[in-house]
Amino acid sequence: MYNLLRLITKYGYVLLFLILEVLCITLLVNNLPYQKRRLVSFGNSISGCFFNAQANLAEYFSLKEENQLMHEYNAMLMNALTQNVNDTSIIIDTALTTYRFIPAKVVNNSIYSVNNYLIIDKGKKDGVKKDMGVVCENGIVGKIANTTDNYSSVISVLHPYSVVSARFIENQHLANVSWETRDYRFGTVKDIPLHIDLQKGDSLVTSGFSNVYPADIMIGTIEEMLESDSKDFNAAKIRFSTNFSTLRHVYVVENKHQTEIDSLIIN
Repeated sequence: MYNLLRLITKYGYVLLFLILEVLCITLLVNNLPYQKRRLVSFGNSISGCFFNAQANLAEYFSLKEENQLMHEYNAMLMNALTQNVNDTSIIIDTALTTYRFIPAKVVNNSIYSVNNYLIIDKGKKDGVKKDMGVVCENGIVGKIANTTDNYSSVISVLHPYSVVSARFIENQHLANVSWETRDYRFGTVKDIPLHIDLQKGDSLVTSGFSNVYPADIMIGTIEEMLESDSKDFNAAKIRFSTNFSTLRHVYVVENKHQTEIDSLIIN
């Protein structure tokens, strides 16, 4: 009780001011309709902003979930197509029956290093193994380097050790694509015979001559012709179809016949 009296004595003027302030506002709002409407309108605006932010947040997480479901649906569709070759209503490249696609999310990705890697959230438990290819909706990404039970590291196409067997769509000529530009947007094609006529915008896809990628996966398009170190060959700079800076979802490519193919390789 004594402490309460000391508190009132010490802060009496402040408490009196607050009481009078509340009383004035109450009288003002009750007797002046305009001020009442303004105060109510202000309160509604604050409430509206709050609920709008809440709705936007809910929509964000809803869209995120929908994107994940769409990503998984795309993988299911790819796998379904590979299971329906005998259905004459579906026209499909029989080479695709060799592959299964495992959806994964990118949890880490480097694009500015000399040796770039990705980490994805699928591993041994999901059937992921070393040297499997990794692609996305827009093109190639890399290949599996190492795996744990739940995660895998991927050697990005943006890596000096990465060489991809490719084919030009326009003339069917074969080539190898590497990364020498140190720019995540561009790659390099070398050893192009001089008689091959290439134009800006010509497209490159995977050749299918490796066990890493299926044939006809998009790689990129010619950005410009380059001076070659050789008098007998041309070189070109290509723009990757994959945007590595925004990469979020990928597919690990499993070759169903890999064991059989490996048994035929003579060391």
